[in-house]
Amino acid sequence: MWNEQLNVIDKQKTPLLAANRWGKIHHVDLVNEGINLVYCYEQGAEKYYLRLTHAKLRSKDELQAAMAYQIHLFENGAPVCEPVISLDDLWFESVWQGEHEFLAHVCKEVPGLPITFDSSDINLYKKWGSALGRLHHASSSYKLGKHRYAIWSASLDELEDYVQNEPSEVKHTLQRVSQYLKSRSQSSINYGLTHGDHREGNVLTDGNQVHIIDFDLPSLNWFTEDLFRPFFDSIVSNKQNWQEKMKPYLEGYFAIMPETAIDLRAFPWQIQMKCLEIYLWTKHNWSDETAPGGNDKKQWLHNIYQKIVQLDWVDKVSF
Repeated sequence: MWNEQLNVIDKQKTPLLAANRWGKIHHVDLVNEGINLVYCYEQGAEKYYLRLTHAKLRSKDELQAAMAYQIHLFENGAPVCEPVISLDDLWFESVWQGEHEFLAHVCKEVPGLPITFDSSDINLYKKWGSALGRLHHASSSYKLGKHRYAIWSASLDELEDYVQNEPSEVKHTLQRVSQYLKSRSQSSINYGLTHGDHREGNVLTDGNQVHIIDFDLPSLNWFTEDLFRPFFDSIVSNKQNWQEKMKPYLEGYFAIMPETAIDLRAFPWQIQMKCLEIYLWTKHNWSDETAPGGNDKKQWLHNIYQKIVQLDWVDKVSF
């Protein structure tokens, strides 16, 4: 498990040592724990976020690739958190704690709190769609260069390994999803480097502005994947009002991106792919009884499983 690597950190010394690569910092506060340890600190009137991970969990090449993408997005007008260069003019720094190497990078704070589907302000969802549209518009001009990124086809290969001991219904769904995705057309308009983890927790709003954060998982995929990802939890938990939020969200997105960037017919296939990814990955890699995000793992996996094997919910979707 990833937390076994991160647990070796000296919680008092190492984060502060890392933060001081960006300035004279006297105090940092831990605000989130995952594959990254995230700390906040203040410098003058500004607030910053330091992200630390163990080099065994994430290679320097992976971090450099993710940061190159984030920097391009910021410089091309996407509403994303701003990466901050260190005092030694580096976008990320290696921080050693004995034999352990930690990788650190810093971003400026963006205003607001994680977005939710609880707001009744329709314009908020329109702004959200617009923010994602601006991200994809900037992504369309990104050149991969020497960097390597995750890709949807590699995820399918991984799922083929995981599914061997699953019921025939799960295998059948994976087969159908795989056939569909492999037959999909790709163009510079509908396909490119996506955020890869575009969910509510990684979208912040102050009610006026919307910003997207957390660029750990950029992936080559159809833009449709990013568009529908935030609705995954609502669909799995059978919330009734998510489609009401989809309409203004799409309106905001298509105000920036052409309608050909998204194939709405691909919606159930993208959700099924995400169901398979999360269901199978969690079963094979997550030992805690609490699922990622704080849900009861057994119930959460059961809900996802139902969406994999029972397809009647697809017929109820309209835009």
